[in-house]
Amino acid sequence: MKINENRHEAEKHFVRDSFFEKGHWWNKFYIGLLTIVGWIAVSIPIYWTISSTLLKHNSKFYHVWNDRAGEAIYYHTGFQFLVSLGIISVGVLFLTLRNNYRIKHHELVEKLYDEEGLQARKTTLNTFYTERFGSEETRHEARYYSVPEEKNLADDTIRKLYREAEQHDD
Repeated sequence: MKINENRHEAEKHFVRDSFFEKGHWWNKFYIGLLTIVGWIAVSIPIYWTISSTLLKHNSKFYHVWNDRAGEAIYYHTGFQFLVSLGIISVGVLFLTLRNNYRIKHHELVEKLYDEEGLQARKTTLNTFYTERFGSEETRHEARYYSVPEEKNLADDTIRKLYREAEQHDD
């Protein structure tokens, strides 16, 4: 629970939203009213269009326009939307493939670590573990292994091994 409390406290330093904070009633009223007006502005044209085209044979719905011009506009706009969706999809696919090609073939990729040093550390650790706990095969095959007290590692054992390995390499 303490970790979540610390995270919540840290978020307060970076995120501030007066709508969800205590108080600020005028701000909450104003934003709530704008949200409701926005949803009405979105839903009325959708209702008009659906009731006048797809539900035109259902008498329960009020039809805003019944003429052929309105239907033609609706279907023409739908066709334009599909064509635009196709063009955008092809464009996104092309740009994704181009970007992946550029990353793979043109961008400089460099390793941010010393590969030789890493191999030396792995060898040092593997040698140490083999001396201390037995061969790698034995370690991997064991389902349960209890480490005797005298074989426990100190906090800085591995750090000392790395230093010794670096001194021998120099």
